[in-house]
Amino acid sequence: MIIDRYLVKEVAQTLLAVTVVLLLIVVSNRLIQYLADAAEGKLPGDAVFALIGLKAVVYFGLLIPLALYLGILLGLGRLYRDSEMAALAACGVGTARIYRALLILALPLVAGLTVLTLYVGPKAAEAGYEIQDRAKKTLELSVLSPGRFRESGDGRHILYVEHLSEDRRSVENVFAHSLDEGRHGIVSSETAYQYVDPETGDRFIVLTDGYRYEGVPGQADFRIMQFEKHAVRIEENREGAVRYKRDARPTATLWQSSDPADRAELQWRLSVPLSAGLLALLAVPLARVNPRQGRYGKLFVAIVVYIVYVNLLSVAQVWVERGTIPSVIGLWWVHGLVFVGAVVLLVQQAGLPWVKRVLFRSRAVPA
Repeated sequence: MIIDRYLVKEVAQTLLAVTVVLLLIVVSNRLIQYLADAAEGKLPGDAVFALIGLKAVVYFGLLIPLALYLGILLGLGRLYRDSEMAALAACGVGTARIYRALLILALPLVAGLTVLTLYVGPKAAEAGYEIQDRAKKTLELSVLSPGRFRESGDGRHILYVEHLSEDRRSVENVFAHSLDEGRHGIVSSETAYQYVDPETGDRFIVLTDGYRYEGVPGQADFRIMQFEKHAVRIEENREGAVRYKRDARPTATLWQSSDPADRAELQWRLSVPLSAGLLALLAVPLARVNPRQGRYGKLFVAIVVYIVYVNLLSVAQVWVERGTIPSVIGLWWVHGLVFVGAVVLLVQQAGLPWVKRVLFRSRAVPA
């Protein structure tokens, strides 16, 4: 057990460090995007950190397989570099014993990752979409800064509000300028509120009890109109109406569905914990290096293998969604390739008799 604890400690330390670094990288990138959206008025500032927390939960589940893979590669790579693995092998500690030690770390991670991917992740994604949807559909005008001119994305509308109401649901003393087919229009009203079209996702400012001035003063086509309500589009949703995201659907719903897209999403969720186990299996032979090669001797090859693995999973998911391949084949053939590759490496390094012992009757050596 002493050797098992030593191996687990070495891999766990590297795993923790890699997880923290990867999580900081992806969360920082997402934070920059959210802050940019908040600065442009597309997202309330108070929703940024809530969304970051929910996204961190989703990213954490996706990063664990990679972190476990790199943790084993770097942790065992150091032991090979310092000739500690050679000393352990001389004491009778072989590859089977290494796998037994890594199971102590990998099995709880895979179990927790299964719960996170199948249940916690979809709930976090759903909560994030709800926050974003409320931010787009809410009537609060906190994104419209009082006392500042706001220009629409296409540059055809300029909006100015003087005051924000106490309930933060309307604005007061509104001025809007628009340019439509070469004609200038000026609108002023006492109050206004925001409206999001549920079908298109476009945002409008709805002015109430005001006047619209259209044309050039002094010309015959100059008009002054009084209105009760007048809508001015301030932002066009070029992505179309907000659609319900499939990654937020409950796993039970996907399991009962026969839609190819739902089957693809379900298989992707199941693939996350499965990939963690397969990458751990693959990492042990890939981590084996000569002391002269250094700790990072096969790291480049290992990263390339991971990139190919993940991209093949993405391609297979798209194929299942489009019906190119049946869901029975689905993403499983990609996992099969990785499993066969790991077995081939083990056979190459340790020989076929050892692989038979690992698969059918693992032999443990006392510490």
